[in-house]
Amino acid sequence: MIKLYRILLSQSLGESLVYRGTSILTAIFGIMFYLIALVTGTVYFSFSKSIFGWDFLNYLNLITTANLISYLYQFLFVSGHEHLTEQILDGTLDYSLVRPVNSYYFHMIFRADFPSLIPVFVSGVIEALLLVKLGTSILSLISYILAILAGVIFVFAINQIIVTISFWIDGLSALAGVPEYIMDASAYPASIYPRIIQNIFLWIFPSLTVTNLPANIIRGKYATFSLIWLFFIDVLLIYTFLF
Repeated sequence: MIKLYRILLSQSLGESLVYRGTSILTAIFGIMFYLIALVTGTVYFSFSKSIFGWDFLNYLNLITTANLISYLYQFLFVSGHEHLTEQILDGTLDYSLVRPVNSYYFHMIFRADFPSLIPVFVSGVIEALLLVKLGTSILSLISYILAILAGVIFVFAINQIIVTISFWIDGLSALAGVPEYIMDASAYPASIYPRIIQNIFLWIFPSLTVTNLPANIIRGKYATFSLIWLFFIDVLLIYTFLF
C-alpha cells in the first residue's frame, strides 16, 4: 500500500504541474480566503481588545487552526472524494471495485491536492509563530497536534459519508458542499453562537469542537473529555461506513 501511495502521489504531482494555472489559482484563493478572515478579525478587534473572552492573538490562532485543518483535509483527501463522486455519477465505479487492492483505501489515497500544500505551509508557519508567541508548553503542543489530527479525520469522515450515501440515494451528491459550509461557519469562537447551537455543534455534530478545541488547548481552557469525545466521534463515523 505504501508503494501504491508513492505512485499515486507522483501522479498527483504530475497532474498539478500539467495544470499549473489551476494549481496556482487554487493556492492564491486559499491564501486569499485566510487573509480575508484575518482582516475581518482585525476590524473586529479594533473596537475591543476582547470579544466573548477571546483576544486577537487567540482569535488569530483559531482561524489559522481552522485553515490548517481544512487544507490538510484538502491536500490528503479532497481529490479522492471528488473522483469517487464522479465515478458514482458516471456509473464507472465497477472498474475500481475489481482492482486487486482494497477499494476503500484506494479511493482514500487516490490523489493528493498539491496546490493545497501552499496554504498548509503558510498556515503552518503562522501557527508556529503564534505558538511561540503564546508560550505553548510541550504538553499543550502534543494535545494541540492530537486535536488537529482528530479534526482532519472528522472532516474526512463526514465527507466520506456524504459521498458514500450518494451511491445509494440519487441526488444526494448535491449536498456534497454542505460539510464545507458547516466547517466554514465553525471557524469562529463557539461562544458567539446561541447556547442550543453550541450544544449541537460541540457535542452532537462537533464541528465547533474541531475548530475551537485546538485553540482552547493553547488558551489553557479545555476539558480532556472534549478531546476524547472528538476521537470517539471520529471512530464512530468511520465505523459507520467502513463496516
